[in-house]
Amino acid sequence: MSFASNAVLAKARAMYAGHITGAEYDNLVAAQSLTELLSRLVKRKHYASALEKAHRDITAAQAEELLRISIFEQLSVLSRYEKSGRMDFYKYYIVKNDSLQILRSVRLLISGQMQDYLAQLPPFYDRLTELNLFGLAGARSFEDILSVLQGTPYRKILEPFQPVITEEGAYLRIEAEMNRYLNGYLIDTIKHDKADKKQIFEVGSIILDSRLITSLYRLKKMGIRDERIMTGFFVNGYSSFSPKQVEALLKSQDEKDFMRILSATVYGEALKGLDYGDTEKVMEDYLCAKLMKGLRFYTDPAAIMVCYMFLAENEVKNIVRIIEGIKYGIEPAEIKKVLTGVVA
Repeated sequence: MSFASNAVLAKARAMYAGHITGAEYDNLVAAQSLTELLSRLVKRKHYASALEKAHRDITAAQAEELLRISIFEQLSVLSRYEKSGRMDFYKYYIVKNDSLQILRSVRLLISGQMQDYLAQLPPFYDRLTELNLFGLAGARSFEDILSVLQGTPYRKILEPFQPVITEEGAYLRIEAEMNRYLNGYLIDTIKHDKADKKQIFEVGSIILDSRLITSLYRLKKMGIRDERIMTGFFVNGYSSFSPKQVEALLKSQDEKDFMRILSATVYGEALKGLDYGDTEKVMEDYLCAKLMKGLRFYTDPAAIMVCYMFLAENEVKNIVRIIEGIKYGIEPAEIKKVLTGVVA
């Protein structure tokens, strides 16, 4: 194993040891207000710098954005070790956040809530992104967003939607196209990984298949039949599904038919016996378990980084779920039920 592999593995394991355990989640879900929750989180190493400057009147949406910023501070630390092995896998996460920021701005614009956009950049992300997040924060129309994206590859993706942005389903189509671009970037990154292709292919296919399953299930439940939207979540050649299985999943009539077809695949066998009442939670629990195992046993620095970053992102998603639960007065025990990847 190379020095880079050893360094990334050791650092990722050490960093993950500082993440939230099941018992610590009990303390967080018991918070009575957003202010109380943030005061508990600010004491944690991974969130301290992102939250310590938060003002008292911060909204739930702004708190969520600060928590996501903390992910990039963790990426900044881990990428120093990855780059020592002459790899650029960390760039995928820059593009991934670009995609999330653009989709967030479009979603808030459509819903008339652009005031909730928080343009605060961690230095690491600010140096590497092509986005002008302050420009996005000031956008008040889709034309403004396109103007901000001038000179980036993202403008070409969004431009065709300018005439139809007010139509029903426009956001879903934009989401699918952005996802198509992001998946392509991930595949290109995997192809250029200089270490163990087997490990990075394995972790990449698990993540892509999980995204496909949860996205298709959501679309089927919504009654969406647009093939262009659905295929935006599939990457040919990087899946454990056979072509016939993918075709059957895409053509399934509804979410029940989708789950029937899924049950006959490798993932159906792996998830056998689990409650499919919340497919997204089931898949996230399954994926977290796989990536925790990968974090322990993988030797490829890129595969290790992917495992760590997904688990860090999942933890932030859990905190966001706690924020939502507190916001709507949900009981702690009920909030705990929707958290994913929780370990003792």
